[in-house]
Amino acid sequence: MPSKKRKQLSSKQILMITLIILGVGTVMLVSSILLAPPAEPLQGGRGAPEQTSAESTSQAASQSQAQPPAQPPKTEEVTVNVKPEKTEPKPQAGSQQSQTQTEQAKPQQSQTSSAQSSSKPTQAAQNSTAQNQASSANSSSGAKLVFVFDDAGHNLTQLEPFLKLPFKADIAVLPSLPHSADAAAAIRKAGKEVMLHQPMQAVNLSVDPGPSAITPDMHTYEIEALVRKNIAEIGPIKGLNNHEGSLITATQSAIGAVLDVCKAEGIFFLDSRTNAETKAPQAALERGMTIYERDIFLDNSQNKSDIIAMIEKGLAVADKKGHAIMIGHVWSDGLAAILEELYPQLIARGYVFTDISGLK
Repeated sequence: MPSKKRKQLSSKQILMITLIILGVGTVMLVSSILLAPPAEPLQGGRGAPEQTSAESTSQAASQSQAQPPAQPPKTEEVTVNVKPEKTEPKPQAGSQQSQTQTEQAKPQQSQTSSAQSSSKPTQAAQNSTAQNQASSANSSSGAKLVFVFDDAGHNLTQLEPFLKLPFKADIAVLPSLPHSADAAAAIRKAGKEVMLHQPMQAVNLSVDPGPSAITPDMHTYEIEALVRKNIAEIGPIKGLNNHEGSLITATQSAIGAVLDVCKAEGIFFLDSRTNAETKAPQAALERGMTIYERDIFLDNSQNKSDIIAMIEKGLAVADKKGHAIMIGHVWSDGLAAILEELYPQLIARGYVFTDISGLK
């Protein structure tokens, strides 16, 4: 078969085609430039629009109006409350531990010096509060103190210093002694409260409780008759408490007979608590009675510092429950003088001196 001859374009035709292609491309490029949206400038390479200074100022102003001002940063204050009368011990010379503590304290002091200098009024108020707390630690807020002095009736000489005490008190008189009635009369004359100090048998049967005592072999009606006789001897009285009596107070029927007399006579009963196993509270509950209990024995030791320590212990009891009943004895050398010496201080601390009737 004869071969076909390829048709070749002339140079003129090639030039025309090239111009047409260039023209079309130019038109497309111009159209894309004219029709495309304006490009946004970039900020920090993340595409965020850059604000002019005027726009930044305007936006900051609007934000400040929309949001409340930020609070200034608070500085932490460390306050150590120290009682004014006490001073911290100085570190001993050559002590490695003290030196280390001092060195550790220096940076902390330098860091907080600016905060402390700007908060002097606050610290002054806190120091004043600390002083008030220190003084209030010695205040009782009206707690009542009741002092009971047992074993009157042996003589009037031992009794005299207690009659002169400048506060209310109860003095318990033993029955059937040479000066029982005279002691009771002197107590009433001095404005103190008279009690019957009823002798009762102790658990240790070798201990003699004294005359007109309640013994374990007595029937309840005998106990009642004996207590009434003793009341008549030294009466009128406000109440009674037990002398010895660790055995009788632990016997519910026996102590119940004593409470029956108290209830009938309208007098109070104070449990001296010579036995932790006392049944007086149970007997009182059966009879619907309120009785009182001793909190502190003052003079088991005749040493002055020991007596003062027991008084302070009684004050702690009074602060906790509102009152404290403390028992001493008229034969204690110096007890009356100690109480007379402490009386103004205790009054200044807010304590109220009263008798047992003042607790009702």
